[in-house]
Amino acid sequence: MDRPRSAPLALIAAAALAMPLAACTGEPDSPAAVTVTQTVAPPDDGAEPTVVPEETAGPLPDVAPDDDAPFVANTEPDTSATSAGALLSPTDLRFGVHEGYDRLVLDLVGDGDPGWRAEYVDAPSGQGSGEPIDLDGNAFLVLNVQGMILPGEPGAVPYDGPNSIHPASDGAIREVVFGSLFDGTQEIFIGVESKEPFRVYLLKSPTRIVLDVQQP
Repeated sequence: MDRPRSAPLALIAAAALAMPLAACTGEPDSPAAVTVTQTVAPPDDGAEPTVVPEETAGPLPDVAPDDDAPFVANTEPDTSATSAGALLSPTDLRFGVHEGYDRLVLDLVGDGDPGWRAEYVDAPSGQGSGEPIDLDGNAFLVLNVQGMILPGEPGAVPYDGPNSIHPASDGAIREVVFGSLFDGTQEIFIGVESKEPFRVYLLKSPTRIVLDVQQP
């Protein structure tokens, strides 16, 4: 059997010269990678989807997969690590309806990048109290956002968003509850119509975490 031949030295030299050029193209930062089997395309933040509850009205980022799949996500837990020294405050929680999926956006201010863990659970409960959380829906998502600064600490910004959201649409999300902030983790509970694929990712300038749930 012939052994694989090494690449010609000329090709290796050309590749080495091309690497510094690729690093200087000035391309803008893309969203954090989605922890699913596929990736989400960079966002186009200029569009405004339909916003259902009046108390959460405002522009939401319009992000869609750049492929033929109806929704690039799955039902497995979605996680991302917190950056070193992250200290952020949640300031608002917004809801919107897109074609094929519902969207939840958590606005953040502060330093660093938040981490998160989002997953389906059988019975949602408060992280500090252990008390059950009563939610409308037939399946339940919990989004825990890490890297939060406690209210009252230097640099903390008060939360000015809704404590709960009851969408008027017949989409995926039936109810959202903004939970407690405990030990640097903000919890958010999402009651959904059924256990559908979801995705979570980070957008910057300004900083926000986006959670999308596919409509049944």
